[in-house]
Formats: sequence, structure tokens, C-alpha cells
Amino acid sequence: MSAATTFPKLPWWLNPYLHIVLAALQVTASEVCLKLGADQTAYVFHNPLLDSLGIASLGTWWVWGGILFYLGSFVSWLHVLRYIPLNIAFNLVNIEHVFIPLASAFFLHEYISPLRCAGIALVLLGVWVIAKPLVNVEEKL
Repeated sequence: MSAATTFPKLPWWLNPYLHIVLAALQVTASEVCLKLGADQTAYVFHNPLLDSLGIASLGTWWVWGGILFYLGSFVSWLHVLRYIPLNIAFNLVNIEHVFIPLASAFFLHEYISPLRCAGIALVLLGVWVIAKPLVNVEEKL
């Protein structure tokens, strides 16, 4: 299937490009939940081996929420792969490298350095460079 290949007429909620964004958002939510769960249970066992394995984190709802978001992302990703070539889909889903730092700054109050901001801008540029020709092709169809 080439980039110019169209997929069958699908309802708007099954649009594979929408699912790329959903997959990235779900991975972002998962990472935030997993971080909150890991922070909530840090050093619960006071045992370096058990702490390093992260077993204590399984006792928090944040971690289970993160796991559920990952599963949702997996389902969305499989749907995307049915309709979009992997080399395009994989590059577009890298928008999660923008979403995760922004979510960590907003929800976890983590600092984003100017250098990280420059990296985020480069990722956005890369996604735009990949997406722009696809938008043009689909507009012509």
C-alpha cells in the first residue's frame, strides 16, 4: 500500500490519522499515570531489589490506569497499521515526543529546558514534513 493509496470509506471515528493522535495521547496518559504510580510507591519495601523491580508500583491505581492506556494505544495502533504504511505511521506517531514533555510539565510540574524546547520544535517540524505531502495527496483524491 503506497502513501497515495486510499483506504475504504470509514466513519470519522475510525479514521487512521485520528487513531495516530489517539495512540499518541494514550501513550502520553499512560506515561503520566505510570510516573504518578511510581512516585506514589517509591521505596515502599525498603528493599533495593524489590524497589528496582517496581513490584510495589503494581499496588496503585495509577499504574493500572497506565497499563489500560497502553492497551488502548495498542488497539489504536493496530487499527492504524491496517491502513497506513508503517514507515509513515511510525514517524507520525512520534508526536508523542511532543505530548509527553508538555504533559509532564503541565501535570507533573517538570521543567522543560530551552534545549528540550528546541528538540520538541524539531520533532514538530519532522512530523509536519511527513504529514504535509500526505495531506496534499488526500486533498487531490
